[in-house]
Amino acid sequence: PGGVHSKITLTILDDNGAEIIRDY
Repeated sequence: PGGVHSKITLTILDDNGAEIIRDY
């Protein structure tokens, strides 16, 4: 969040089953 990306990337499935890649 806030534009700060760590080395951890989470792959999340949304309600429609689409993959969302989020960096934390």
